[in-house]
Amino acid sequence: MEMMQLQMLVAVAEERTLQKAAVRVYRTPQAISTAISKLNEEIGTPLFDRSLARDFRLTPAGEALVDYARRLLSLRDEALATMDGIRNARSGHLRIGANQSVGEYLLPEFTKAFQARYPGIKLKVVIGYSDAMVSALKHHELDIALVASQTRDEDLRSQLLIRDRLIAVMSPRHPLAGRDVIHIQELSGEPLITLTAKSELRERVVEIFKRFRVPLNVQVETGTLESIKNMAAQDMGMGIVPLLCIKQEEARGELVTKTIAELGEERSLWLVCRHSTTLAPACRAFIKIIQSEVARRTRGPDKAH
Repeated sequence: MEMMQLQMLVAVAEERTLQKAAVRVYRTPQAISTAISKLNEEIGTPLFDRSLARDFRLTPAGEALVDYARRLLSLRDEALATMDGIRNARSGHLRIGANQSVGEYLLPEFTKAFQARYPGIKLKVVIGYSDAMVSALKHHELDIALVASQTRDEDLRSQLLIRDRLIAVMSPRHPLAGRDVIHIQELSGEPLITLTAKSELRERVVEIFKRFRVPLNVQVETGTLESIKNMAAQDMGMGIVPLLCIKQEEARGELVTKTIAELGEERSLWLVCRHSTTLAPACRAFIKIIQSEVARRTRGPDKAH
């Protein structure tokens, strides 16, 4: 029993003649007659009452099969429409993972731009540590990851997203707030507010302090960049955070940002996904949106047009 046979069956049942059914399904009357005969043989009972030679009336078996045939054809059409929507990024799902700095301070812009163009795609966003996001991508739990580390996994590919840097943040009342530049040696024993030990940012800070043999005095460990900023603003210590996450607080005068001379190296943020041959259309579309948004940020508002 094939879909075309069922389509012919429904056409004959609704048109009541072979000629009209043939026009409807773009087949010859003989092809339709052959298909109905094969269905009769497969079912083992006539599907049409031919007591009136020119009229095709369904038997009880025919009525039952036509009902199923309509439902099957409707499901087929629904499946094809869904596949077409996915293929053209008009429908479907996209799972995005990001580390905190990208997830909280860049991703909202990316997803807003994406949904404006592809409103039929439903998004699931997960924010966590970079290693966990790459692992989830590797195990097909995510479709794309925006992280602070370039993967070496051969099954994945990395693309540079933006370059950022780490800076010190503190309240305007902090003793070092009046300095133009801070040297890391001045932070010996300084109470610091950092992310928990599993984060890439914390590991980077620890490595830099070790490199310059400066004692690291972690006063508070916390799980989010927002809490680091809030605690620093409340004079609980100094935070070391990505530059991209503090523009609003600095503009409002709640925080002061200072360059630490020894943290001059840039921090790269990466877009990681599977190889292009396996990317879903929605994922390809999202990558294009990201590239466009990053280019717009790089140009700046005065050069956007």
